[in-house]
Amino acid sequence: MRISGELNRSQLAHLRSEIERMNLTPEKRRKLLYRIMKNGVLAATERNIKRQKSPEGAKFDKRQSKRKAKLLSKIAKNIVIKSSSNEGKAYFRGVYKSTSTKTIPVGVVAKTQQEGLKVKQNKNQFENQTHDTSKGSITGRQIKRLRKLGHTHSKNKKPARSSVKWLQANLSEAQAGITIRNMLELPEKSSWDIKIPAREFLGISENDFMKSIKRELRNINYGGNRGK
Repeated sequence: MRISGELNRSQLAHLRSEIERMNLTPEKRRKLLYRIMKNGVLAATERNIKRQKSPEGAKFDKRQSKRKAKLLSKIAKNIVIKSSSNEGKAYFRGVYKSTSTKTIPVGVVAKTQQEGLKVKQNKNQFENQTHDTSKGSITGRQIKRLRKLGHTHSKNKKPARSSVKWLQANLSEAQAGITIRNMLELPEKSSWDIKIPAREFLGISENDFMKSIKRELRNINYGGNRGK
């Protein structure tokens, strides 16, 4: 999966110019590209995530939910660097556990966050893709919401307030979602738009890139052995 976090034209032109000027061997070109990707681009990407900003300093759009955890905090560990004498690449490996029983490739998550996404989804797609129908799959957030709404169930033919244990044992994630919607008396929609804003995390600023080239060329020149 291709993700548009590559070098911009100015960065690429400068890198090509320096490689030609230094007249590097194919092996030294490979090492240079690997080091720039690892010590430059990957290191910058990790800083971007830590600061929650794009390579050029724009703040990430916040989550729509109230969660305060940092966005993309675990994605950098799934980046793998490879290089040849002509190119350096960063790609994503592994999968994320989604809100259902399915898994999502990390590369799909990365592309969605890097470039943003806007799609129309209907009810059937939503139920099939995001809700676990197995008994007991109710989420902690749903349990908290149902108890706050005063959910009850029948016990000895009388209504009883549902405990955490009862909800965990009796409701699926899909059932809980429907129950919450009914208790809130929310209108049922047949389709809706999903919009995820672009949060450009993969990449390096112009200034940091120039510093990275100078540093790694110096290491190559003096026979440094960091990296591969």
